[in-house]
Amino acid sequence: MITVKKRVLTGFIVAIMLTGMLFSGCSLVSVDPEKDRAQVIAEIGDETILKESFNNYMAYYYMYYKASGMTFPTGDDLNTMKSDLLDDLVRVNVLTIQAKADGVEPAASSSVDVATMISSLKTSLGDDEFAKVMSTYNTDEESFTAFLTDLMDKYGYADAMQSKFEEDLKADPSQELSTVVGTIDGEDVTKDQYNYQLANQELTYYYTNQSAMPTDDDTMATTNETIFNDLAERQVLAAYAAENGIEADQQDVTDYVSAQDAFVGYLFSDDATFQEYLDSKYLTIEQWDAFVQEDGTASAIALAIQDQMKQDVEISDKDIESYYEDNKDTYDSDTVSAMHILADTEEQAQSIYEEAKNITNKDEFQALVDKYQGQDGIQEATDLGAFDYDTMVEPFSEAAFAADVNTVVGPVQTDYGYHVIFVYDKHTAEIPSLDDKRDEIKETLTENAVTDKFDALKESLMKKVKIEINDIQDPFDAYVEDLKTQMNVTVYDNRI
Repeated sequence: MITVKKRVLTGFIVAIMLTGMLFSGCSLVSVDPEKDRAQVIAEIGDETILKESFNNYMAYYYMYYKASGMTFPTGDDLNTMKSDLLDDLVRVNVLTIQAKADGVEPAASSSVDVATMISSLKTSLGDDEFAKVMSTYNTDEESFTAFLTDLMDKYGYADAMQSKFEEDLKADPSQELSTVVGTIDGEDVTKDQYNYQLANQELTYYYTNQSAMPTDDDTMATTNETIFNDLAERQVLAAYAAENGIEADQQDVTDYVSAQDAFVGYLFSDDATFQEYLDSKYLTIEQWDAFVQEDGTASAIALAIQDQMKQDVEISDKDIESYYEDNKDTYDSDTVSAMHILADTEEQAQSIYEEAKNITNKDEFQALVDKYQGQDGIQEATDLGAFDYDTMVEPFSEAAFAADVNTVVGPVQTDYGYHVIFVYDKHTAEIPSLDDKRDEIKETLTENAVTDKFDALKESLMKKVKIEINDIQDPFDAYVEDLKTQMNVTVYDNRI
């Protein structure tokens, strides 16, 4: 089951805990304290952000790290974090300015008791360490308190702005969904197409791994390449089919849609839960269904192309005979029935073997299984029933198939440990003849040949395709960047 909550701008303390934007400090260069604090590090129209705010923010993060027992980053990581911290100050101030201009008020529940926060920091660090941090970052408790109070207030406005933005976007996502995120041979790929494909990638990842898909830069870059390549492949195959008079079978489309419906039904308990997930992509179930139908048509076209290729494949008797000889061992359906006791150490397994080596019937070995089940060092003691050679790891199968019925063998070492095995039955089956397997082999060889031809066709067609992927931004992040442009924001990274 997947449930997705609405993404909101986290409050200051939660942001520290969850976003990983934790910043290290270092001793400031010895400069005039007043001049240092008065430096302008960012301009937002006629308003400014002073170095004093940055110093206090650094002081807070330093204390948070210390109180949490974490180690400060250094070097390039430190520089990156400082830049991110400055960006966060700018972002919060920009959103606050816009919120006040739009008459957007923070939620009443967004307030934070700064006095309690500072008291907690003092308790964690001790008064002397707290005072040392204030000195290190060229600030004092009065300035620190005023900064945190102001920042908490601004985070309230920023939270409210993000909530309003997402509510407005959900009510009318048309502009966001029509945003061009790239091109395939000059043809625009819009955000609605992209979001649908991204949702498919996320759901498939969850189904396979039972966890959410990572969102780090490398993963997203790979995911975006996959999405655009899939769309491009679909596009070139559709053009190829049209040029060659190949049409999709409607039954294949229907089968694809049914499979996708079953997939979604497995992951989500009902339409409401599914819609809650789709809200994160600004899509409706109706839009999803329309995209599934398009995907179904694309899948059916691919199958139709392969069906046509199948008509041109010729498999000779020699090919069939060679395949049979090469794979004859896989047709062996002989089985062995056995019990085993699996120990962690060879010494323990040897001791069990000495106790079991003269056993000649299943009941006696079952008594030994019952005795050792659950004992320390015993991973498993059970009746495995009948199995073929390929079912078990090779050392186990080799020993079991070589043993006589009603005999004990061991210890047999595998990657799992040391086995004592009792074989109580064997069944020998006749290997199917070439004539018995002829039709099956021909079908296998035909499918393999079609797969090779189809892959070669796709590779040939894709060589001619030009794909361009834009910088794909979260809509709220893009909104903030647009506000920065409108407000003529200037940031002085070199002053921090």
